[in-house]
This record gives sequence, structure tokens and C-alpha cells, in this order.
Amino acid sequence: MSAENDYIDQILASARRAGIKAAGICRSVLAETPTSLEKGDKSPVTLADYGCQAVILREIAANFPSHGIIAEEGSEHLRESAGEEGAAKIVRLVNEAIQDDSAADFEQVCAWIDHKGGNGLDENGDTWTWSIDPIDGTKGFLRREQYAIAIGLMKNGIPFAGVLVCPNLPVDLTQADGQRGVMFCAAEGCGATAVPVDGGETLPIKSSGKSNPADWRVLGSVESAHGDPALVVSMMEAASVGGGFVRYDSQVKYGIVANGEAEIYVRPRSRPDYRENIWDHTAGAIVAQEAGAIVTDLDGKPLDFTLGSKLTENRGVLVTASPAVHAAVLAGLRAAEASA
Repeated sequence: MSAENDYIDQILASARRAGIKAAGICRSVLAETPTSLEKGDKSPVTLADYGCQAVILREIAANFPSHGIIAEEGSEHLRESAGEEGAAKIVRLVNEAIQDDSAADFEQVCAWIDHKGGNGLDENGDTWTWSIDPIDGTKGFLRREQYAIAIGLMKNGIPFAGVLVCPNLPVDLTQADGQRGVMFCAAEGCGATAVPVDGGETLPIKSSGKSNPADWRVLGSVESAHGDPALVVSMMEAASVGGGFVRYDSQVKYGIVANGEAEIYVRPRSRPDYRENIWDHTAGAIVAQEAGAIVTDLDGKPLDFTLGSKLTENRGVLVTASPAVHAAVLAGLRAAEASA
């Protein structure tokens, strides 16, 4: 085994361990009654978000201390909003997840949440930066629907590896009442896999090969504020896409396209000044690409992750199962926008 392959294995093993621990925190919180703590931008956050980020960054700090970190949460709001009861609860959740003999206290949990790592430079001059969304789709989490734990790693500003843990996604989408919890994993040049969160066979996954637009299935966001559902419907009409339009919260949509269970995920900008956060797309993008899918913005431009925490030079996000689907959807979008 080459040194590079060994390093990839270490990266994915760490991300998978952290993802499973984070999934346990999410399920523990949902077993009770999850409550939301509103942030300054009016977006919801829960103790599960903070607990997941703590266990993820604890794992990264221990195994890749020099790697840089771009993560959604910070401990300042937690300190201000949790109160004694919330502080005690998050300490309990984290300690139950990590099962370490030396129990963490609240200050240690906050330190893990705030871990920023180093400059990410390795001996070859490459820069490694993790892009973390501890719970992508917090509203879906609060509704007990779909959400994802997104652990992505960039090499020189390009998605390189990702683990996408979807604790509530059916293992088989045709069996809604069956086993739930899927973990998607990928690294550059290594393909993509899926494995049940609670144990089972790890299988390679591949994006759909359906060629008839009448069969193409479209995914969009549950929250209308996250896109433009009318534009999506108009695109479907223009491109003769007939397989249906289903809405899911979070980056689970990347996993569904990667697994061949939909052909199109389209996320238009919700308003002209909106720019996507990179942590909402890093892990999902590499999983989809390694499964054979195409990931660009709505103009067909590659997503540019090199400009900080935002995709400042991209207009929305488009994920399709193949180049042929991509070309057809881009043409449909142009036609829909021209007629709007």
C-alpha cells in the first residue's frame, strides 16, 4: 500500500469514527425533545449541533492537528445561551459519545468546538482544510426528518475526501419503514461507498445511468427560502423531465444522487445576493463526483472552494447523474430563466 493510500485510509477512518459518534449524539437528542437556540442570523441551532462539532473536531485535532478547519459553529453562542442545564447536557452527550476514561468538562467541549487547527501545510507544500457542518439541515433534524452530518476535507482548496452521515435516511428509499441510517464515503480517485450506520455491508455506489428525461427524478430543498421551486418546475417542463420532484433537507440530496436514486439536484440562489457556505457542499460534492455525478453551479461553472467560507463566484448549485443529464438541465434552466 502506498503512503498516499495509507493517508487516505487514515482520513476516512477518522471521519467515519467522528461521524458515527455524531450520529449517536443526534439520536440521543431526538430520543428526548430537541429544542432550538436561535442564532443572530435567525437560523436555528441545537445542542446536538454543538455536540457533533465537538466530537468531530476532537477527532481531527487528535489525528491531524496541523490541518486547517472551517466549521459552521463556535462556542460563543453556546456559552451565552445554554445555561447551566444546557451546559450539563452537552457535556453528558459528548462524554457518552466519546466514551473516554478522562471525562471532558464544559470548557473542554467548548475548546473542541472552537478548534481551528494549523495552516494545513504538509511537507509536500499541499494545504489541507476540513469543512464541517455538524448538522446540515437543522430544521429537518428538529422535524425528525432528513439531516446530514457533513465532514469534508479539501486539498489545496478542492474537495478531496468526505463522509456524509445521514442518520434518518432509509437504507432503501423504496422501503420508508425499513432500516434507517446511511453513511456515504469518498476520496479523490477512490470512488464512493455507502454503508448502513448501524452496521452492514459497505457497497460501492454509482450515479444513475438513466438516459430518458421522462425517467429523471429531481431533488430540491424543503425550505423554499433555500431556492426557487418555480424555477425548478419550469426547468423540468423545458427539459421534458418527468420523473417527479421530491424535496429533502440537507446534503442527503448529494448522497441520493450519488447512490443512483435520483438524477438531478438543483439549488438556485434564493436571492441575488445569497452565496452558499462551503460546509454545505464540500462533503456532498466529493461523494457525488466520485460516484460519477457532475457538480457545478447553475451556469455550468465548477464550484470554487478556494475563496474562504463562501462560494462567492458561483450561482447556486447543480448536481446531475451524468454529462448528458447535465447538459439537458443547463439548457432547461436557460430556457426557464429566459421565459421568467
